[in-house]
Amino acid sequence: MDRGKRSEPAELLGIVLFGLLLRLFTGRASLTENGILLPGYDEYYHMRRILYTVNNFPNTLWFDSYLNYPHGLNITWPPLFDLVSAALSLALGQHTQGGVEMVSSFVPVIIGIMAIVVVYFLVKELFDSKVALLAGFMTALAPYYLLYTMFAATDHHCLEVLLQLCSLLFIAMALTRSEKRYLFAAMAGITMAALAYTWQGADVYLGIFLVYAGVQMTLDLKNGASSRETAATLLAACGLALILVLPFWSAVWLSPSFLGLAGMIVALSIMLALSYLLAERKAPWRAFPLAVLILALVFAIFSQPLGGLFGLSPLIQSGFGYLWGGEMIGKIGEAEPLVYDAETFHAVVFSGLGLNLLFSLAGIAASMIYIRRAEGGKRQGQLLLLVWAIFALLLTLGQSRFLYLSTIAMGVLISILFFQALNLVEKKMAERKQKAPNGLAVILFLLLILPTMADTISFAQSTPPAVAGDWDQSLVWLKDNSNATSFYDRPENVPEYSVMSWWDYGNWILYLAKRPVVANNFQTGWEDAARFYLSESEEKATAVLDARGSKYILTDYNLIYGKLPALTTWARENLYSYIKFEDYGSEVAAIPTQRLFNTTLARLYFFDGAGTGHFRLIYESATFMGDRPPKSKVKIFEYVPGALIRIKTGPEQRVGALLNMTSNQGRAFSYVNEAIPKDDALEIRVPYSTERRYETYAQSPYLIFSGSEAGVKTQNLDVSEQDVLEGKTIEVTL
Repeated sequence: MDRGKRSEPAELLGIVLFGLLLRLFTGRASLTENGILLPGYDEYYHMRRILYTVNNFPNTLWFDSYLNYPHGLNITWPPLFDLVSAALSLALGQHTQGGVEMVSSFVPVIIGIMAIVVVYFLVKELFDSKVALLAGFMTALAPYYLLYTMFAATDHHCLEVLLQLCSLLFIAMALTRSEKRYLFAAMAGITMAALAYTWQGADVYLGIFLVYAGVQMTLDLKNGASSRETAATLLAACGLALILVLPFWSAVWLSPSFLGLAGMIVALSIMLALSYLLAERKAPWRAFPLAVLILALVFAIFSQPLGGLFGLSPLIQSGFGYLWGGEMIGKIGEAEPLVYDAETFHAVVFSGLGLNLLFSLAGIAASMIYIRRAEGGKRQGQLLLLVWAIFALLLTLGQSRFLYLSTIAMGVLISILFFQALNLVEKKMAERKQKAPNGLAVILFLLLILPTMADTISFAQSTPPAVAGDWDQSLVWLKDNSNATSFYDRPENVPEYSVMSWWDYGNWILYLAKRPVVANNFQTGWEDAARFYLSESEEKATAVLDARGSKYILTDYNLIYGKLPALTTWARENLYSYIKFEDYGSEVAAIPTQRLFNTTLARLYFFDGAGTGHFRLIYESATFMGDRPPKSKVKIFEYVPGALIRIKTGPEQRVGALLNMTSNQGRAFSYVNEAIPKDDALEIRVPYSTERRYETYAQSPYLIFSGSEAGVKTQNLDVSEQDVLEGKTIEVTL
């Protein structure tokens, strides 16, 4: 194509508009008749924090009594993303919940298109405009980053990636434009500090620059060049970043980044001094990486006896364990390694992602060809980009969540591969005095981008937000039909009660029902949640609820049929003691064991609280799942004192209570419980009244029955709501 007929700014603008429309289209399902529903889980806590910040700007939420009830929880999320969203809402005059939600929902979209532009300028600085335009287009497509930058994806990870890319851009520009080295180093320092104010794990990304420094210094020694300017650039950037985080250096949410930056400065200084000494003594260049490795081992060995070196050593160890230790297998899907067994290996290899990984490996080789041909600062910048791309891929092997970063790196590598392969083919054809076939570029282009395009199309389908439907309706019902709790907007004090749920649903309950929770998506409170759901006696279950001040309990279909493996893994229990799997050839049947039926989870979800004295079903959602019999997707139970029925009857009698019920969905079910001997009578504690308190209600009075081989005696009994809520005793004689 004639270059004179092309307009590079117009092409970039076209890519940006494409990225904008794609992000709006992908997030369209979040717009509902009743307002905005956020797509995932953490987005709901970000939105809670954004709303608090709007009302208290510039102060944000650092302690929340609505989490980890009744203890509350200190929030360790750095605040920049929430502050940006709140500031933009205020600038646009939005103070209501609906207005703030709308403005904040556009923030990730804006950040996503900014990332496209940053990638374009980064690649253009190091390669050329053709590679840059393709890399920008691939960033617009990057499927996993798309999920974090679509409309309503109000999570800090979108900003985290943008700031990492900006840091790369400014360091690369500092390397390629020596006359403005320290200006760009300062800009890199500002974005590094901003990254620290955005994500507590900023050290993960900052460490990339340390790895690059080690590689660059090794090559400099090999080539007889000085590493002083490279080290000075990185030291200047890290030094300014350290100064900018200094005001909050001791805060729990920033201290890891402060220690990481300080450690980087020390490490860079040591590496520079070491490279200088080796160069002066004309030592073999291989001595440098060996010496660095030895120093790292010495640091690891002696840091613990020296008190952990101000917390830096434990920080590094815990970071490595978290990122690559596989500690989250079976617990948190996004934190699991990309491949950790035969099943995940097969899923990755035979997928578009597997093809992109393969193309990326070829892209690494293509990048090395470019690096060998480049000179000076451009060569250093290309090496930095390559180190970043490899590091991003390695992070993803440790935790699949980093696909939101590595898919951008894959797109850059694929862009480099495309033009390197095209140039190679054209060169070979020219050597043979032949012309490249027509359409070669188009065929190669389609071959390389189709896996990404396929994933993007799949992700862009109209998938409803995870909370949409039964969960949203259930939480709205809970908000409207339970006593409002205090201090929601000023969560410094302890509210009246909490809701017990598995941690996956905590942020939803907090934001949509505006009720305190025991466990939430920060994995706080999970111990007691697991203890409650897997408890095999009502006494143990109620002890957990009493300690946690819980009044309502939520169960759902997925907690048994989807999340039970994770629940048992968190609780360190053997899944196979709850479920047995039988292979029938074409299918595998999951058969509950008696131990599962004994759990509080099963007694509530399967049997609607039958056999318990304190748990009553008050609501079930409209969607029914499975069969034999079908079960509602979400159920809400109330924890009550329960009325105590004391029955006096003849000896050797079996006594019980039966109550026919109708749920709010019109489903008929029966509550039944058996009496136990106590003193001179038999006692039954019952949770349901015969008055109509909720849409789930009793159809008739209790049938109290006493029987033996000699016959059965029965008596109808009404139990008032006051009897149930105050735990009153009702005397019955049969």
